[in-house]
Amino acid sequence: MKRGKRLIGIAVVVALAGCASPMIWNKYGASQTDYQQDSYACEKDARQSGYFGGGIAGALNMREFFKHCMVAHGWTLQS
Repeated sequence: MKRGKRLIGIAVVVALAGCASPMIWNKYGASQTDYQQDSYACEKDARQSGYFGGGIAGALNMREFFKHCMVAHGWTLQS
């Protein structure tokens, strides 16, 4: 029974993610190269900072770390 509830939860998360409008990172005056450098640095920091847990929870935790890093670099997430 636990597995069934877990699969339903995963399906809900995937469905909600599919309904969301596309989000882009924006920074006034920044180029595509600036974005690539900052996003690479944030992804590298996220991967080197430690273990965020397994499964969806771990992926979401790592994504939040990445978002905070990009904001620290001056980027804003916009739809």
